[in-house]
Amino acid sequence: MDFGLTDQQRAWVEEVRAFLDDEFGPAERDAVRRGGGEWSGDVIRAFRRRLLAKGWLCLMWPEEHGGLGRSLVDNLLLMDELAYAGAPTIDMTAASVAPTIIRSGTPEQQARWLPAIRRGEVEFAIGYSEPDAGSDLASLRTTAVLDGNAWVVNGTKIWNTGAEYCTHEWLACRTDADAPRHRGISVLIVPLDAPGVGVQGITTWRGMRTNQVWFDDVRVPRENLVGERDRGWAYVTQALDFERVAIGITGGLRRLLDGLAAWCRATTVDGDVLAERPDVQRRLAELTVDVELARLLNHRAAWMIDAGRSASAEASMTKVFTTELHARASSAALDLLGPAGQLDPYDARAPIAGLAQLMYRAAPYLRFGGGTNEIQRDIVAQRGHGLPR
Repeated sequence: MDFGLTDQQRAWVEEVRAFLDDEFGPAERDAVRRGGGEWSGDVIRAFRRRLLAKGWLCLMWPEEHGGLGRSLVDNLLLMDELAYAGAPTIDMTAASVAPTIIRSGTPEQQARWLPAIRRGEVEFAIGYSEPDAGSDLASLRTTAVLDGNAWVVNGTKIWNTGAEYCTHEWLACRTDADAPRHRGISVLIVPLDAPGVGVQGITTWRGMRTNQVWFDDVRVPRENLVGERDRGWAYVTQALDFERVAIGITGGLRRLLDGLAAWCRATTVDGDVLAERPDVQRRLAELTVDVELARLLNHRAAWMIDAGRSASAEASMTKVFTTELHARASSAALDLLGPAGQLDPYDARAPIAGLAQLMYRAAPYLRFGGGTNEIQRDIVAQRGHGLPR
């Protein structure tokens, strides 16, 4: 079995790298460092416009919907290189929401929303988790009641990243209070500037902003229901598979490992070059193996989705392994870097541009984004091995 890339895939990676050399050069990379490792919403949009101009934001959309008809594996190779460079990556609008609309939306919804996404006019925040319904998403309480030609939405969502600048909410809500938990849920597209929507920021340990969003008698046009009423659980789980595979990309881990290895080769402690110490070599070797395993898990899940096969367990596997590797790898890096590793990207003295501490502080966020890792293990057990609930 050949685990390497095909000639076409290697050529694609080189094309992406050449693009990044032209469009994301030293000045942009320094701007990330001076911004504390974070991009502003305006800068993210500007960079994504360059991706749009190449057609890469819609890389895996079918050609009849304005995409390039490429595979999910090709899309992951693109996202992996963006992450390795530290560039803004493809968001959930193009990577998760749009593929779900393509697969499950009505022709009218595809005609309405996909061109707007492709032009960069529509950006989605993902409205799944609630204060009392995070890991157990089926217990969500946000409701949508049909009133004439509008849905009236009431409830609250939390961990709603991007709601402060996105145009719309991809909202999971309950449309049948009497149905079994998983069968009374629908997905609505809610304009975030509609009367009755409130957004309040929440700052995570890494410094990233997420949000809590309130919906108070928000009226949403009837046609903004995605697909069929009360079939939303299927659409949510479909979108989450795309999201979990996207979370599992390894570009950031490769950047950390390469930077750490280079630092160890160039650093002397007590007269010894760190990279020549057996204990350092062992830790770097173990991390190298784990990063390669994470990459293979990620590509396997993407290949299964491309082949039209169910990849729910595999998507959960790649999400769990990669996000927990973020914690292990960044912790190991901080051990090797010593006190200087705690310096953040604002400080020019920070080794490997402060990446180790940045990834360490982001690791908890990654473990619950897209569904907590505890729930992912349940999915692997139940859907992967047929074990009981």
